[in-house]
Amino acid sequence: MSSLAADLRLRCPELADFLEDVCAQRFNFEGAHPNEHSYYSHRHLWALEWWADRHAWIDLDYRVAFVDEIFTRWKGRLKGQPPYRASGFRMYLYEDLAPTVSVVAETGECPYDGALTFVPSTRDVLRRYVGRSWAGVFEGDPWRVPRERIVREVERHHGSIGQPTADALGIKVGELRVLIEQMGLDRQVNELRKRFKRRPANFRVDDGYREVEIAIFEARLPAGFRL
Repeated sequence: MSSLAADLRLRCPELADFLEDVCAQRFNFEGAHPNEHSYYSHRHLWALEWWADRHAWIDLDYRVAFVDEIFTRWKGRLKGQPPYRASGFRMYLYEDLAPTVSVVAETGECPYDGALTFVPSTRDVLRRYVGRSWAGVFEGDPWRVPRERIVREVERHHGSIGQPTADALGIKVGELRVLIEQMGLDRQVNELRKRFKRRPANFRVDDGYREVEIAIFEARLPAGFRL
């Protein structure tokens, strides 16, 4: 166990459990498009931000160390994956409601679209969360459409997140995509899409509903990389 993990176990056992869960995230690198890989690996670090509201010691430096711990342990596990010798990998930390980590096999392209701003370090992504209250993200008007209804309509329309589902909910397609992302329903919706033989959707793309610059850090791991 690393010093960070051991210290965190004493300071905040719940966040320590979350860290272990993220570090053990299941990988799947099947498919030609890296977004298919990201669908399995990406994790929103919401618990880090939730506990940051409650513990002043979760500052910028601690956030950086937390992500470094995830990436270090992921690298150790990636050596056992098929793309290790064939192609290598790309690891990401990007800006979302909470910092989000992911890893994809090298395919020659980034899995994400939109107004991406590539930054040189994880610190440049994580500094955007300093002083930002996690609870404050959810202040204001309640959701226009209940979570359960969105999931039900996506299932009823065989995984569609397009016009038929949006019409059934009485909202625009772009708004539906934003709600799925903001509610944290992306994984659940993509599970439904998989069931109906649809390609996983990338909810960083919102079809022009909004154009927000997203800070993203990319680390490329060549085939046969050494720790």
